[in-house]
Amino acid sequence: MNNDIEFLENVCERMQQVGLVQSKADFSARMLGKGPSYLTSMSARDRKVPDEVMTFLAGQLHNAIFDDDVEILRLNAEAERRERCRTHRTDMLDWLKRHQTTEEKPQERLPTSTNSAPFIQRLVGWLLRGRVVTP
Repeated sequence: MNNDIEFLENVCERMQQVGLVQSKADFSARMLGKGPSYLTSMSARDRKVPDEVMTFLAGQLHNAIFDDDVEILRLNAEAERRERCRTHRTDMLDWLKRHQTTEEKPQERLPTSTNSAPFIQRLVGWLLRGRVVTP
């Protein structure tokens, strides 16, 4: 069997294992720029893979890496924005607690465990199940 075909089949198999492609047909079409039966038919005929196909594969991989880098930057920026919002909300809770303790007529206090793990667990449980769960 042609060494390039074996190599492409190994690449295809690895990409399937990690979920980057669904099948040989998907690999042939998206990663090689050929018809869905390209890899199978080239293997059956023991044909030489043209350099353009390998170049196309390299280009697809480079493009996907670039797209991943852009998405990672976007997600990091979103995570930082959300962390800032969370910090501001925590500050607002602290302000609210201080305000409530300095009033002459104390009002109902917020739970003091708003920053504790049990509170977070109940909140996550509520968000996931639609109700508050008790520890």
